[in-house]
Amino acid sequence: MSLLRLSTVYAGYRAADVLHGIDLHVDAGEVVVILGANGAGKTTLLRAISGLVRRRGSVVFDGQDITGLPAEAIVSRGLAHVPQGRGTIADLTVEDNLRAGAYIRSDKDVARDMGAWYEVYPRLGERRRQKAGLLSGGEQQMLAIARALMSTPRLLLCDEPSLGLSPLLTQELFGSLERVNTELGTAILVVEQNAKLALRIAARGYLLETGTIAPSRPAAELAGDDAVRAAYLGY
Repeated sequence: MSLLRLSTVYAGYRAADVLHGIDLHVDAGEVVVILGANGAGKTTLLRAISGLVRRRGSVVFDGQDITGLPAEAIVSRGLAHVPQGRGTIADLTVEDNLRAGAYIRSDKDVARDMGAWYEVYPRLGERRRQKAGLLSGGEQQMLAIARALMSTPRLLLCDEPSLGLSPLLTQELFGSLERVNTELGTAILVVEQNAKLALRIAARGYLLETGTIAPSRPAAELAGDDAVRAAYLGY
């Protein structure tokens, strides 16, 4: 059984649909990448999964239909979303941002998990008392991912995690996402313009074009497709 399955999903804003009959699935422990040009509907797709936009059709997560649930109820089911543009709480410290990410938890391991993320992202540990708004762009993205993972999700949605980052920081960030997947078993659905890096850590990928989606293909097959290389890989 798939961890996440979308069937004939339409979604959009006000009266206009941006997505038109999306079929998609992510298996437990799998990394899947969504490729598409600007304006194709990639951000709307992640927002539809998270319950942040109007949607219809069927969104099933962990065997339960979540189509009608609000965003806060979906988080408690084990799904976390790192939005485009970081999404950290600028006026809170790094430590308080991480605690905010664990707001749905009632266990006693929150402090332990914060320490674990400080080990993954040492710069966050060094700046734990600093306000998030004063961090660099790369540090804010690390914080956004760590905060989302503080809810111990089974599926992490990432919207353009490398946006605005240097090539070196982008490599570091994707290395940490690969580690999250392999060491924690967290499934990841990532929207990313850096298709080369995303396909390197993904098992499969989908092409989204003007609100419609093609059947998934293995990541290696997409990386070797001449049309995909020309459109998304730059060679």
